[in-house]
Amino acid sequence: MTKKACLHCGMPHDPRVHTEKYIKDAGFPTHDRNYKTAHEEATKAEKKSFPRKDYDKLKKMDQTIGRNELIGKNTKSGQIEISKKVPNKLRKEVEFHEKTENKILLKDKKK
Repeated sequence: MTKKACLHCGMPHDPRVHTEKYIKDAGFPTHDRNYKTAHEEATKAEKKSFPRKDYDKLKKMDQTIGRNELIGKNTKSGQIEISKKVPNKLRKEVEFHEKTENKILLKDKKK
């Protein structure tokens, strides 16, 4: 099964997931009032679904990446951005975390 080409880069991957050189820590979701609980729940789900050593690598990367920079981010429309600094084999884990976080945040908005 071939995936459609991304509108941004032309590569065959899910068009809702895109890699960026730099992801700025601004706006949604990190400044949403429910972000902290959504992030914690997404982290719990991530720990259950992926190996602990990969989670530890991402956590360390998140702490050392930069002051106002993120390794992953989601938008209200469901678009997911992943930093190019994240190794290819760990990008699925970041994508899972961001999708889970987005579902929790948007579920709270519908109430």
